Amino acid sequence: MVRSDVVKTLKDMVQDWGGFERLVAELHDTGTVTVEHDVVLTGRSGAPRQIDVLVRHREGLYEHLIVVECKYRNTPVERIHIDALATTVREVGASKGVIFSAKGFQSGAITQAEHDGISLYQIREPTDREWGMPGRHLDLWLQFVQVSIGSPALPGTMLVGPPLEGNQLTLDLGERASITPIVASELDEQTLETLIERLARESARLSFQPVRLNFDGGQLAGVHRFRFKVKYAPKTPIECPRGSSLILIPRIEFDVGLRVDQSRLQIDRGERYAFVLAVEDCVNKGVSTASRETGGKTVLKPARTDPPDPDDTFENGSMFQIWPKQLIGFEEFADVPLATGPDRSLQLKRDNRV
Repeated sequence: MVRSDVVKTLKDMVQDWGGFERLVAELHDTGTVTVEHDVVLTGRSGAPRQIDVLVRHREGLYEHLIVVECKYRNTPVERIHIDALATTVREVGASKGVIFSAKGFQSGAITQAEHDGISLYQIREPTDREWGMPGRHLDLWLQFVQVSIGSPALPGTMLVGPPLEGNQLTLDLGERASITPIVASELDEQTLETLIERLARESARLSFQPVRLNFDGGQLAGVHRFRFKVKYAPKTPIECPRGSSLILIPRIEFDVGLRVDQSRLQIDRGERYAFVLAVEDCVNKGVSTASRETGGKTVLKPARTDPPDPDDTFENGSMFQIWPKQLIGFEEFADVPLATGPDRSLQLKRDNRV
């Protein structure tokens, strides 16, 4: 289940200007630099300069300073703030100036930043596509559908040739299936048992579509059982060789039981993180994601930009079905009433095409 107490959005994490500055400082804490919050440096003119976030990066004998300004406001940042930061960068001898905004930047500010070499970033929530579709929260349905076969019958069966010893066919289905060779025109099945199992599975898939079930009391998860009858009449009788005799099978009838175990899967992809945010480069027009697992360091990487797949039907609320190959016993369907409704015509062809 989705735990609402761990959902961390930008609004949850930042309540004021100081909180935004602390968040920006955490974004830079990747383990490769030193990050300081709310620092005062003396400029070349001798005047003090207040710095929201100061990033120090040592490389060999040299130390690079990056001055970061944080703008937590309800309107886009204006050009005047770019001019002010460019002055601060020159005053303190920084190698780079950066502004982070919660509401983006005016077009004039972006143009000036390009001229002055100032980087501009907007912090926002990742889009569903940047998370990876269908988004941060997954809400899926799963149905585990098991098939059972009961009450098999071969009405109208005829014997050609001398009488059979015992005058009967032994028919077992499932894990310990019997082997009854057959010759069926236009079909791949070579035994009666595999033919019946195929009939059962294909009729089950036709009869039960992937739709959500509602249980008594409004429950969304649980087990439901269905039972329906299958009648199959091939164009030409199925031949079953038995020694010097031949059994002709014009019809096959049996009951199919379906056991549907339905469950709901809800996942919050952000649950194990202290934060996951999109950092949009408003000058170079790129997007990165900044994430930090609880107790870890910040990880920056390019955001996902997968183009929409027109064949991708996966979305929240989707139903996924699993149909295991193993048959289950028919005993649990003994008291399940047969489904009513018109008979469905089922025709089989080679290569498992209905």
